[in-house]
Amino acid sequence: MSLEVNYNKTNTKDEAYEVVKGRINEDMIKKFKVTAKVTHDDSVKNINAKGKGFELKLNFLDDKVVADLSLSLLLKPLRGKINSELEKELNKVI
Repeated sequence: MSLEVNYNKTNTKDEAYEVVKGRINEDMIKKFKVTAKVTHDDSVKNINAKGKGFELKLNFLDDKVVADLSLSLLLKPLRGKINSELEKELNKVI
């Protein structure tokens, strides 16, 4: 299941991508008590974070960002809380 967040504070996907790219990094993910490898693909405006038991893909479209979250069986019960926090953080900046 994907989470979609429309741009409210930014006007373009390039602007939204740059704002989120500056905020989503290994240090930010550590506050959730997990480690992850974060990669940015500037050519297609995608951000990926992969850690033990999860993978997050953020795809920036013309009017919104689509977040795809894959969780291990152990983490699936936390999907709602994770999606809620992710949506809250994205709404703050984009």
